[in-house]
Amino acid sequence: MTCIITDDEQNSRKTLRHLLAAIASDVVILAEAKNTEQTKRFVEKLKPDILFLDINMPEQSGIEFLEENPDLNCHVIFTTAYNEYAVKAFRLNAIDFLLKPIDPDELESALNKARKQLTYLQPEQLKLTKQLLFNHDEKALQRLAVPTSNGTHFIDIHKIIWMEGDGAYTKFKIEAQSNLMASKSLKEYEDILMHHSFVRVHQSYLINISHINKYIKGDGGQLIMSDGTEIEVSRRKKDELKEILKSLSL
Repeated sequence: MTCIITDDEQNSRKTLRHLLAAIASDVVILAEAKNTEQTKRFVEKLKPDILFLDINMPEQSGIEFLEENPDLNCHVIFTTAYNEYAVKAFRLNAIDFLLKPIDPDELESALNKARKQLTYLQPEQLKLTKQLLFNHDEKALQRLAVPTSNGTHFIDIHKIIWMEGDGAYTKFKIEAQSNLMASKSLKEYEDILMHHSFVRVHQSYLINISHINKYIKGDGGQLIMSDGTEIEVSRRKKDELKEILKSLSL
């Protein structure tokens, strides 16, 4: 694979260059840019597979650059010193990112993902990410980007009824919509949605507690969801779930 590194800080470019040399001998660095003006010229001329793009740069942010240039046709991995809002924004919008200082294991994971499938960012992903990062717009927290085999779908989080894990994939049951099969694991969605009224009730199921209609007592018990689906509760999750249901008076 080929890449371009964009960062206004020389030390950051140097660090990433050395990390790539150490852990990814198959990744060829075509150029390094210190601003988005250089980046545009390099990308158009060299056509890299991957663009490592810093977000917080003086002249223009990485997100603003992509909004102005939606047809770059390369896989973008953001690098950023942001933390809380960056993590929320990127995870909710299915955007690859690396927090500075860059962890070698995280870099290797991002590259392995790119090796499997190079993807291009959609305008909606950038729009929602920008709202969270720069405006701290809480409304943007209520939308989730779901990557599937035929593109990225954007869904309202409160409409998700339950999710079922299937290895590296997750099946979504959504209110008044067709089911989706996402190319992320259930554990990844558990991490993303842990503060959005979702609870893991079984090794295979993550459910939206606002869509619980009934709990049937048993060894672990069963949940009747708003769509009529019966979902088994594991014994080790029973007590945690009962405390949640008690607070909801179900």
